[in-house]
Amino acid sequence: MRTVARSLAAVAVLALLVSPVWAGGADVTTLECGLFRDYTAPDPGTSTPGSITFGISGIPETIAADATLVPPADTALPSLQGGAPTALTVVRNGGVITSLAFAPTCTISGTPVLVPDLFGPGQDGYVIADRIFTPADLLATNDGLTALIGTAADTGSTFSVTFDIDLSTGVPSGFSAQTTLVGVVVMLDGGDVQVGAATLPSSVVDDQARAELERAAGLGVETTVVVDGIGTIDQSGGPLVAITLTVTFALPEPTPAPSLLPNTALEAAAP
Repeated sequence: MRTVARSLAAVAVLALLVSPVWAGGADVTTLECGLFRDYTAPDPGTSTPGSITFGISGIPETIAADATLVPPADTALPSLQGGAPTALTVVRNGGVITSLAFAPTCTISGTPVLVPDLFGPGQDGYVIADRIFTPADLLATNDGLTALIGTAADTGSTFSVTFDIDLSTGVPSGFSAQTTLVGVVVMLDGGDVQVGAATLPSSVVDDQARAELERAAGLGVETTVVVDGIGTIDQSGGPLVAITLTVTFALPEPTPAPSLLPNTALEAAAP
């Protein structure tokens, strides 16, 4: 009887070890921001687990067959994969996803990297933190994105974006973004402004910012320009970005006047 009992106990332990639902620990909740791909919905009816991959080069993760997909995530996820960024509250247990739900907001930060042929031959794109991408051609026609993403890529600066998510669809309804540029200012022909290795398009420089930038350029001092963008999504799905620039710099130290010392040698020689 002892041998049979030990055998049954060993089988029970083995079943727990190989079960995708067993976790052996507490739930771990994270907020996943950006795009996801290769989504396969779980099927509790046939006890078939699903899968999902977060990011452009992430690895597939298992979704438990009986995972909770909070509506409308249960129906909206298939149409979102590989496209618009979204925010998902993800619960994992033992490395297996047990719950997915849309979240109202999320933030991504990173240095944009220009990737040649990202979308095919001659179709380059910018990738940020492996979670979002922007076609390079879009920057050529959108000065707001150029001021935020293009300048960050040119200078190796951090670009940060916070998405507001429509919880009824999982699609972004708007966003706020920021890039900080540091360098000497040069006023270029045509109205563009160079800050270090970055160039701000003329259309994003308002009169107040231009006056401060012209002053900084005249002084030749290192200048910090904070680029803030507020974005909305138009009916075609394209971003409309309003840019605000905050310009700061330190005034150079005044050059001390030369001191006039008495000519003691001449005074001593005088009769």
